[in-house]
Amino acid sequence: MINITKGIGTIFKRECIRYTQKPIYLICIIIIPILCYGFFLSLMWGGVPERLPIAVVDHDQSKVSRNLIRTLDAMSSVDVVKKLESYSDARAAMQRNEIYAFMEIPEGFSAKAASGKQPTLTFFSNDAYFVAGLFSYKALKMSGALANGAVVKATMEAKGMSPQEINVSLQPTVLNTFPLGNPWINYSIFINNAILPGILELMILLMTVFAIGVEIKEGTSRRLLVESNRSMLRLLIGKLMPQTVLFTLMGWLLLIILYGYLQFPDKNGILPMAIAIPFFVISCQSLGVFMIGCLPTLRLGLSFASLFGVIAFSVVGFSLPVYAMYKPFQILAWLYPLRHYFLIYNDQALNGFDIWYSLPHYLALVLFLFLPLIVLVRLKKALYQQKYKP
Repeated sequence: MINITKGIGTIFKRECIRYTQKPIYLICIIIIPILCYGFFLSLMWGGVPERLPIAVVDHDQSKVSRNLIRTLDAMSSVDVVKKLESYSDARAAMQRNEIYAFMEIPEGFSAKAASGKQPTLTFFSNDAYFVAGLFSYKALKMSGALANGAVVKATMEAKGMSPQEINVSLQPTVLNTFPLGNPWINYSIFINNAILPGILELMILLMTVFAIGVEIKEGTSRRLLVESNRSMLRLLIGKLMPQTVLFTLMGWLLLIILYGYLQFPDKNGILPMAIAIPFFVISCQSLGVFMIGCLPTLRLGLSFASLFGVIAFSVVGFSLPVYAMYKPFQILAWLYPLRHYFLIYNDQALNGFDIWYSLPHYLALVLFLFLPLIVLVRLKKALYQQKYKP
């Protein structure tokens, strides 16, 4: 037991010294995650995009059209920054990225509305910018619905209908909506709880592969084996333990920012998520060891890790539900530690389920520890031979 601890301790000290000699370790483990935290959290600080620039082309120039424009400009999600003369001018402004959408009010709009001839309002939105285009379109559509309701209400009042009859006609069914988990419809809560752990997973994969692959490249891997008494278990534990500690601290820092400082929803408290972080980090490291074991060359191993890690943002269920994907992608999603962490977050922070519901996902993170066993012999052979292929 003493010899095992001594071997691990020797490699651990050696690795800590390497961190002080090679800034890339601390840059990738500490600086880059902190910069990503700051960037993405500040990018969506308001939660929901507001005052998105749009334009209006008013061919009618009537009191009704001016009221419609004022109603549109009063909405918090958009800001009418331009009142243009023609469709061509509005299209050119959209192509120059000066606006995200525009509304075209046809000539004779108020007269047709008053006579019940169903005038047409035309909306154009730039969905190349998905979120901005979507919010702009929703605001334009709502303003059109309000204008239509105002015209119908005025017509009904002219016919002598009572306010109650008008309200029943305009809104026969009253809808009560209750958004669960994120009642503010805050995009920061939705996105940052997913994308920031995803970035952390990507950095863990890359640094695990780099830490082992660079030993082969620099020709120091055989010495590393000698220091571990040719025990791959001691070598991997001592080699990766500093990263485990630092990445765990970075994960806990993220939780403190999200659930402490920003007060994001966390129904079961921070403890279940804090427990998940070390499991998440170690499972990602195990996956990284498997990658460098499959392709024991620094260049190929990093390519494998970066490609596999980036795909996580598409297949683990952030935007499109996993069960709506093709079967091969459904299977692939479960091969990511991020998928299990995301489900723990859904169960514990958003829904407030009992922790027993999340045990299968905690267990799944533990099972990733067995991945390195598949490539242990191959990795040991590569470390011993020290054959680097540029």
